[in-house]
Amino acid sequence: MVSVVLVMAGKGSRMNKNVNKVLLPLGQKLVFEHSLDTFKSLGCEVICVVSKDDYPMISERLKHVKFTFGGQTRQESVMNGLKECSGDYVLIHDAARPFISESVVREIISSYKLNEAILCHHNVKDTIKCFTNDGVSTLNRASLIAASTPQCASLEVLNEVYQKASNDAFVATDDLSLIERYRPDIKINYVLANEESFKITTPLDYELAKLIVEVKK
Repeated sequence: MVSVVLVMAGKGSRMNKNVNKVLLPLGQKLVFEHSLDTFKSLGCEVICVVSKDDYPMISERLKHVKFTFGGQTRQESVMNGLKECSGDYVLIHDAARPFISESVVREIISSYKLNEAILCHHNVKDTIKCFTNDGVSTLNRASLIAASTPQCASLEVLNEVYQKASNDAFVATDDLSLIERYRPDIKINYVLANEESFKITTPLDYELAKLIVEVKK
């Protein structure tokens, strides 16, 4: 079995809304339900990691879904989700990315190996510059990718690296950074995410997401 930890316990402060962005309406569903339904349609076990503050608003929508409560940080939330997983392999996905495609998830499921990891990514379109003590330098765009989700590895490895990070009080900005740090022997493979699988972070992102839903009708 493949498990999915759907991370949705954040605050989304940059949206300037009085509600968690993944609970905003998007077409006939809430934002988080788009990716949830995609994973469920492919037979994945999904564990929604929700905020205790949000739970009363969505309890009816979680009646037939496995869920747990988030922690103070994203890392703590993912750890809580991992404790509920039954599958040997786990996909960790941000619920604020509602448009992950079935074809991408199928590619991950069909190619995973328990001794390897998979990073979903986007190609970099912009020229990226880096501030240094000597000024600004331009990075080679051809060698850059933008990390996306799902980020995937065996449940055993994820439990190991998350526990080590917790013991060290080390905080990473994404899941596979922990594998890079604590299990560099693990090979990381790469799957290109569909272009629509962007993260809703700002009000403009939300407007774009609503437009995509309208176009897909």
